[in-house]
Amino acid sequence: MSLTPDEKLDEKTMHITSFVTPYGWMAAAWSRAGLQGLSLPRSSQEEARLALAGKLNKCLSNLPFPTQPRTAEEAVLEEEILRYLAKERVHFSTRIDFSGYTAFQKRVLEVVRAIPYGETRTYGEVALQANRSKGAARAIGGVMRINRTPIVIPGHRVIAAGGLGGYSGGLVVKKCLL
Repeated sequence: MSLTPDEKLDEKTMHITSFVTPYGWMAAAWSRAGLQGLSLPRSSQEEARLALAGKLNKCLSNLPFPTQPRTAEEAVLEEEILRYLAKERVHFSTRIDFSGYTAFQKRVLEVVRAIPYGETRTYGEVALQANRSKGAARAIGGVMRINRTPIVIPGHRVIAAGGLGGYSGGLVVKKCLL
């Protein structure tokens, strides 16, 4: 489904879900096109919503409150996240809403989404797979910083050539997710 520019990150077409995991609350933003954003686990539902608002560059007061009942797709995402956090191998089936990303950013995120469970790639390797030179590693890091759907698009699997590199959720979280 194609959305108009006004619909892409408009709270009128967006709905929010939240759920609790063994590591804390997570919040997800959905559009008609799919998952728009996902927070990493936080200590409260409000903190998860605040983190989600930051990922979407929105004011918390502009985010709709979580809705019930959940759609089937939302329930599947929650179940897949819970299995993944229990260290089960999961292939996330959630549709991603790539609106707001450039063609290059979308390509990088698709490459990262394809990194298999239990494997990592360096920023340089991701650059090559995205049809860029290995020297574009910094640009790959920039895309990882704006990844709105961590875990589902596993930016934690992208590492520096000489070590872990960075992660928006912090290195402790990156190590746990790996």
